[in-house]
Amino acid sequence: MGKSYNWHKLLEKTWLYTKIFFAVLTLMVAAYAYGTYNPNQTAKAVVNEELDLFYMKKIEEMDLQEPEFTYHNDIQFIRAMHKCINYINFTLPKDKRVPYEMIIGQAALESGWGNSRFAVEANNLFGIRTWSKDTPHLLPQGITKWPGWGVRAFASKCDSVKEYVRLLNNHNAYKDFRELRQKMFDKNLQLDSFQLIKTLDKFSTTPDYDKRVIRMIKKIRKLEENK
Repeated sequence: MGKSYNWHKLLEKTWLYTKIFFAVLTLMVAAYAYGTYNPNQTAKAVVNEELDLFYMKKIEEMDLQEPEFTYHNDIQFIRAMHKCINYINFTLPKDKRVPYEMIIGQAALESGWGNSRFAVEANNLFGIRTWSKDTPHLLPQGITKWPGWGVRAFASKCDSVKEYVRLLNNHNAYKDFRELRQKMFDKNLQLDSFQLIKTLDKFSTTPDYDKRVIRMIKKIRKLEENK
C-alpha cells in the first residue's frame, strides 16, 4: 500500500513538472514567434539603423558619381531635382532625409525654377548665405562692398541641395523641423511636407513663406501628374 501510494505521488509530481515544462516551452515559442513577427520598436530601430549603416557603407564603396543637373523647362528641373535627391539620400539614414516635395518646392520657389541669377551663376537654389568673405559667394546686384554677408556659390546645384539638407539636419534654427520629423517616424507616418514646412519660419523672412511653398508643391504635383 505504501509503495503504491509513493508511486502514485511520484506520477503526480512527474505529470505536474511535465505540464510546467510544456507551459514554459509554449510561452517561449509564443514569445519568440511574436518577437519575430512583431518586434518591439527598440529592436526594430536597432535593426533598421544597422541596415542603414551597412547599406551606406556599401554605397560609399561603390563611389557613385553625382548626377548631371541639366534642365530647360520646369518638368526637366523637377526630374533633375529627383535625381539629385536620390543621390543624396543614398548617403543618409532614413531618419535624416527630407521629403522630396519639400526640397523641390523650396528650390523652385527660391530660384525661380533654377533661372535666378544666384542659381545660374552660383549654383545656389535656396539663397543660402555665408557670413565669411573667404567662402565663395556672390553679392546682390548693385552692391559692390561687402555688406556682412553674401549668397554662397557652390560647385554644382546638387551641392546646394546637399547643403540645404545638412542645414535642416544640424542648424539650431530648424530644431522644430527635426522634432516633428522624428515624431512622424516614431508613429510610422509618412512625412507630411505641408506640416513640416510650417516649422521653417526661420528659413525666410516672408510672413506667408509656408503658404507659398505649399502652393508651389501643389503646382509641382499637377505638373508631375500631367507629364
